[in-house]
Amino acid sequence: MKTEVKLIFHPTLGKIHFRNSIKAKYLRISINNLKIINVTIPKKNTVRNAEKFLNSKIDWVQKQLTKIDKRNQFTLNNTVNSNLLSKNVIKEIIRNRLNELSQIHGLDFNRSFIRSQKTRWGSCSVRNNINLNIKLINLPADLQDYVIMHELVHTRVKNHSQIFWDEMTKYYPNPKAIDKKLKKYNLELL
Repeated sequence: MKTEVKLIFHPTLGKIHFRNSIKAKYLRISINNLKIINVTIPKKNTVRNAEKFLNSKIDWVQKQLTKIDKRNQFTLNNTVNSNLLSKNVIKEIIRNRLNELSQIHGLDFNRSFIRSQKTRWGSCSVRNNINLNIKLINLPADLQDYVIMHELVHTRVKNHSQIFWDEMTKYYPNPKAIDKKLKKYNLELL
């Protein structure tokens, strides 16, 4: 059963994702490292009650957002200094961005793996499992997103035919130029 998601704009907190869940027993607020706020609603509850619950917890939510900002202060010019972060934190940052771009563009994948690879930035299997290189964290943010989108588009087109590049142009006006820019980064040196 697919989870229903309702996006509501809150005057203080911005976009809030309200999700109905048959498994949840209680109203719950969660915030990921990208500061996406989710409110989980049990099946016997309503969006209206969830909104009241959220409004009663605004101070708590704002404190959590401040903590996330402090945790993410390692970001400088949208590039993370990977020497300061553990592998688990780096994997979480990459995985969160993958999930966010997947959700924004409606490009679903099966599973994701973040590994240290010597020859590839990423790949997408026949089963739509996405592999991403942990070294992505060393790229500028726009190139990180490009690699992730490249693999997400492979969930629709499994090769590098003209059909693939036409699909990529829906997200980047000149994807081959960005691809050339990416090739200037040597994986072995990162």
